[in-house]
Amino acid sequence: MEQIKKYMNPKWWLIVTGVLFLLANLVNYITAADVATVGFEGHYDTLSDRELAIAEHYEQGWGLFGIPYGIFAISVGLLFGKKEQAKMAMVAGITFIVLFPILLFVGNSNNYVVPVEQFAPLFVVLLGLVASGYLHREDGEGVSE
Repeated sequence: MEQIKKYMNPKWWLIVTGVLFLLANLVNYITAADVATVGFEGHYDTLSDRELAIAEHYEQGWGLFGIPYGIFAISVGLLFGKKEQAKMAMVAGITFIVLFPILLFVGNSNNYVVPVEQFAPLFVVLLGLVASGYLHREDGEGVSE
């Protein structure tokens, strides 16, 4: 068990998850027009310029909305003590694990195609984040290594 705990350090899981989340949201912001086109054209065929502009701004908004969460996870990994990192890893991971299926359901129920396979890798990382917090929930105080 100690060998597993060594690789499941919440500090590094928070930092890696934060970097991945930050990058994913930056990519979503930068490629918003492409994401919007894929999201809508699967159901509605070709979009008008106005529709594409609205969908593009919607995607840019989601990208901007998610960037602070990546920064927050990195900050927790760098600045908090071991016990707080473990707690935040569990809370953040569980929160997003619950949120993603809801977002997929809402998006897909409104004829906006959200590919499930897009979220699978991040979902696996979030499971690792939760596991890291759980395994270290009883660790002592102080900033982790």
